[in-house]
Amino acid sequence: MFKFDPLHSRPVRQQILLLGVVLTLANLAAIIHKSSRVYLFQQSLCLAYYLKHDPTKIDFRYSVEEELCKTDEIQSWLSMTDGIDYFLSCLPALLVLATYKELLPFMGLRRIVIINLCFSALGVFCSILGFSLHQTWTTNAILASFVFNVIGGGDTTLIMSVTTCIAVLSPREELTNAYNYISACWFIASVTGSGIGSLLLRNHVYLLNGLSILCYALTACIAVTIPSRCGQDAQITERSRPILLASDDLDSPSSSPERQAIADHATSNRSLIRILLHSWQASYRSLFTIFSVPNPTLTVLIVFLINGLAIRLDVLLPQYISLVLHWPLATVNRVLALKALISALMLFALPTLRKFYLEPRMSTLQVDLLITQISLVTNTIGVIGLGFSAPAVFFILALCVYTSGTGLADSLTAYGTFTLPPGEEISEFYMRTGLITTIAAMIGAPLWSAVFSLVLRSGHLPLGLPFWMCAILFGAGIGGAITLRKRLGIDMQKASGHERGAYERAADDETE
Repeated sequence: MFKFDPLHSRPVRQQILLLGVVLTLANLAAIIHKSSRVYLFQQSLCLAYYLKHDPTKIDFRYSVEEELCKTDEIQSWLSMTDGIDYFLSCLPALLVLATYKELLPFMGLRRIVIINLCFSALGVFCSILGFSLHQTWTTNAILASFVFNVIGGGDTTLIMSVTTCIAVLSPREELTNAYNYISACWFIASVTGSGIGSLLLRNHVYLLNGLSILCYALTACIAVTIPSRCGQDAQITERSRPILLASDDLDSPSSSPERQAIADHATSNRSLIRILLHSWQASYRSLFTIFSVPNPTLTVLIVFLINGLAIRLDVLLPQYISLVLHWPLATVNRVLALKALISALMLFALPTLRKFYLEPRMSTLQVDLLITQISLVTNTIGVIGLGFSAPAVFFILALCVYTSGTGLADSLTAYGTFTLPPGEEISEFYMRTGLITTIAAMIGAPLWSAVFSLVLRSGHLPLGLPFWMCAILFGAGIGGAITLRKRLGIDMQKASGHERGAYERAADDETE
């Protein structure tokens, strides 16, 4: 669908670098806001609780000491609120992801990114405005702020659009490394955002979110420099231009500039309506045909689904760490910054590890599957360790092991990109993975939140139960990766057999 000419505009690597910067800064803006979101929800629920039961606990700033918010009842409601918030934040992508996939060739990447960033900033502004009112209905109002991302598409739509263009721009042998470096920078942004959150959360929470809005604005300014052709299909753009009627003569009075402008505007409106109708139809059709692909893409999507369900356990981490280690949420942000730093270091190291140790011994696809398996194994070991109420040192060690399994998404995406069945477009595959990730988030986050809420309410179930349940899902993902590896081995044997057969036939012909 996409046609790029690397000889024109900017060199390929500069374009990929620019897109990586846009993703990194957008994530920094998102993390700065998210670092305070659990705290603000906790304060909102806590305020509503003590307004009803004991108003003397509320100070003149309409806030409550964090220690007073650690009751099982408040934390249970907080867990459910986090799950609902995560579900609603993913809903826009489910509604408009396929639509933006269809609009990308018409609009170009630059317009989609700018729209996404502007409405993300507007959503943060309205959320903070709602939190600042300190009303009992604040929580419900903030949960409704997801409607701004319905227009912009949210994080998933931004990632899908940008990574689709990167996949088309990047040479095959460099795609995984490009994803690794961009993901590493993504996690560096998470380290920075969590660190800023740790410093400003308790006393300057609204300043913190003001920085998030400014960061979105800065990213939008940088996104303006994305080449206008990036993401556009030249043939589609040509077909969507207004066409003069046969009776229109460029030299006649009837084709005056004013009349031509009116005709162009009307034709463009009709064209836009047709594009939107087609996009919405394609969007809903994609939901019902998301798994209607042959192997190995089907197995890749299933592994994405399993991993997506499992990693949504992260929605519990701020609250869980605070309860297990008895730390305030500002301190928890430092642990989350460490988690993101480990992910970044692993991703920066992977390209070197691939180049010097793995690729000389096996093919690129085999390396991608090996990294996928190792990531799932370390995730399984780490998440089991997180389920135990160990001292802080051992808990952080388990968190580091869990976090070190970071390369799965990039490697599995690259593997799926280069093993697409005939007729499957790159943009279609990335749209499917985006939908899978969204569906997994919408199911996984509320699921783990509900389980954790049940654990808190029960009084006798271990706090680590959701983590041990999650280990089972990671185990299923390991099974899927092994299936892909076996299939790749069979395909490579067949390919080598065909090559030997062709060589033997050529030798026989020479002998004759």
